[in-house]
Amino acid sequence: MFFPPITVRLPKLPLENMEELALERLSWITGYDTEKHEWVAFKGLDCDASTYDRDAWSKLVKDQQTKDLIQSILDAIGCSPDGQQPEQVRRGVNILLKGALGTGKKTVTHAICNMLKRPMFDIRVNDIPSLADVQPWAAKVASLAIQWNAVVVVDRGDYFMKSKSPVNQERINTVIKEFESSGCICLWPSVFAGEHQTLTRQFSATIIFPDLDLAARRQRWLQLFGRDDLAATLSSSEHASAATVKDREAWTFIREIEKISWYELNGADIENFMNLARSLAEGQNPTTQHVTATLKGWGVSLPVRSKIARFFALREMQPPL
Repeated sequence: MFFPPITVRLPKLPLENMEELALERLSWITGYDTEKHEWVAFKGLDCDASTYDRDAWSKLVKDQQTKDLIQSILDAIGCSPDGQQPEQVRRGVNILLKGALGTGKKTVTHAICNMLKRPMFDIRVNDIPSLADVQPWAAKVASLAIQWNAVVVVDRGDYFMKSKSPVNQERINTVIKEFESSGCICLWPSVFAGEHQTLTRQFSATIIFPDLDLAARRQRWLQLFGRDDLAATLSSSEHASAATVKDREAWTFIREIEKISWYELNGADIENFMNLARSLAEGQNPTTQHVTATLKGWGVSLPVRSKIARFFALREMQPPL
């Protein structure tokens, strides 16, 4: 990870006055009325648009098996990434999103909120009170989430999950139990290995997010450059050299994408370097050369073994006739 995570320090969410303070935790969806629980017209605009990325599902860089798993879980709770209106969720669910930083967990939380058309109710681990107070606190969070039709997202819940303290384990198990209230959906994006999980209460479902491989990094770069057409072409081929391109300009671009894709960056790093490239471009559309300059400027290294493998991969890429 080349960039330290940016954390927003919010005041703790106590049981007293929780409703008033929790409103600041909602990630709002434009035109959504939390009292009426519906989208409302606003100055003639299409208020069915969210402040999230509406294309979050398509930007999820995952293999088809993982995406099928996610979709099956969403179907089970009454929603689907096909954009159809979801049915009413009849039972509470706790979904664990497990993987390293920058592997797509936050993208999935955004995608699920978009598909459900619900605002995100952000909870931090430091909000969770002591064991003596945790049950009424968690019950209140679940009640507000149901009242506001929001999806609860517990940030870095793994802090408690990997703890060997019986008290911490009981605290988090109590929270999970209360979030099983009918109509409550809670997502737990967590960074920890499977052996660290010591909970006695099971999650409704677990989605494992593997690290980004070369193909996933290539796809993410193409998406950020707005070349999803090439991303579709490459995703259907085992290697970039097998992709069919019609002109030398596209081939040159793919070749440059191949170069930067060999840097072992996670999804968050890739997006951050793209933002740096935009700054370097000074108002113009960034190029792969801008990205390369930022990678070198930050001293990102490419191991010798990767350099050799990249050399042979690039040599196999033949320009169009």
